[in-house]
Amino acid sequence: MNSQKLSQLGITNLRDIGGYPAAEGRLKAGVFFRSGELYQLPTETITALHKQLAIKKIFDFRRPAEIKNRPDSSIPTAAYQNINLLAIPAQANPSLRNMVINPHMDHYMFSVYSELALSDSARNGYQLFLNELLTLKQPLIFHCFAGKDRTGFAAALLLKIAGVNKDDIFNDYLATNQARQQANQEILNEFADRLSPKKLSALKVSLNVRAEYLQHAFSEIEQHYGSFNNYLTTGLQLSPDYVTKFRQQFIE
Repeated sequence: MNSQKLSQLGITNLRDIGGYPAAEGRLKAGVFFRSGELYQLPTETITALHKQLAIKKIFDFRRPAEIKNRPDSSIPTAAYQNINLLAIPAQANPSLRNMVINPHMDHYMFSVYSELALSDSARNGYQLFLNELLTLKQPLIFHCFAGKDRTGFAAALLLKIAGVNKDDIFNDYLATNQARQQANQEILNEFADRLSPKKLSALKVSLNVRAEYLQHAFSEIEQHYGSFNNYLTTGLQLSPDYVTKFRQQFIE
């Protein structure tokens, strides 16, 4: 399904990250779909995910409290798995409530990406997610609330493992700003009369991504592990041949 048809499904920030030139070929299309939340999906959208995209698994990167408030719609024949990437309460929390009240949003977002790269819960979660990909070998969706930070870093990891070049990785990451434009405006409109100008400005920052955020995560990896490959084997505890196996399965 092409990007125009995907956008018609009504799922914010839904896209197929396959098709990019990768190591000795292209990343397979129709396998890796990233998105925002899958809350209260209409019947026709659920049918499309089931029959047209043939989704076999949903990976939900949100906290249990987020899921309780806005649970995913069920997709027939698709298994569901919650991987709580930012599990410790004291860690940076990319939820709408905490974003609204944080007056230093840009600094805060860098701390989120430090935790996505280095925290125990994120490393354990991404390890589980990446290993599951090799086992599943079928179409899947991975998402969080907005599909921009926890999901954005997951997509960047996946693309980097595939051997996709840096420009394409960052272009995919930044495509969230366009994909979420309408949804973000609706959120800003909702809070326009309830927040001070300073907090509304902070909220606007929180709803978008910047290349510097993703670069910060990769810089943290380089600083703490020396290289991306060391991060995979030491930080995520993936097998030494993980990249080879991934590319054998998903590069065509």
